[in-house]
Amino acid sequence: MESRAFKPESLESIDPGKSQLINFDKIIKNEKLEDVAEKLIESTFAEQHFMRKDAIDRLIEFTFFKVQTGAFYVIHMAYPTKKMHDAELEEKIIRLFNDLLYPEIVLRILKFFTRNIHDSDTSLYIANLIESEAIIKAVYDTFKLFQKDIFIYDSEKKSLNVKRIQQFSPQSDFRLSLPLDACARLKYVLEFFQIKYNVSHLYRPDDIKMFGLAS
Repeated sequence: MESRAFKPESLESIDPGKSQLINFDKIIKNEKLEDVAEKLIESTFAEQHFMRKDAIDRLIEFTFFKVQTGAFYVIHMAYPTKKMHDAELEEKIIRLFNDLLYPEIVLRILKFFTRNIHDSDTSLYIANLIESEAIIKAVYDTFKLFQKDIFIYDSEKKSLNVKRIQQFSPQSDFRLSLPLDACARLKYVLEFFQIKYNVSHLYRPDDIKMFGLAS
């Protein structure tokens, strides 16, 4: 009898109950990208727990690892990033991120950026794969949302919007979700976009200043 053992490189592995066993490398290279995106999105609809990583979260984690182990790519010395060694895989992931998984991927990217507390400069590993103006605009809008929270006096209320994007528990330490810190992390990403693309129709340098907020 033919074995029907579970195969992590099959589209069927993109399932909430099996999302830790997805061979993204083989799936993305061997399957039609539209089918991959459809299964990823379908999987997120089935996943009910807001604090649990879904298949798109795991795709971002996989992508981060592949870029992290890649080659340095520096368009400005203050904003170093990396590119994957596997150019074919990177090209397909760029299409998934910017086209086929939009808009479902937006919150997951924002979650990645705002959760990247200890190595925030490595957020550029993912930012370098973003080409969609809609996603860049979402990062900017989130920056402005957090900026408004900086002067809230109550610590729990101050950190509430950041926690929601991070998808941290409301009981988590508010110091992990301070809007000033989150703004600084997103500002770095937004500055990188300004260097890489013409985004002046979305925001200008003065729009992401971190001083003069009270004026």
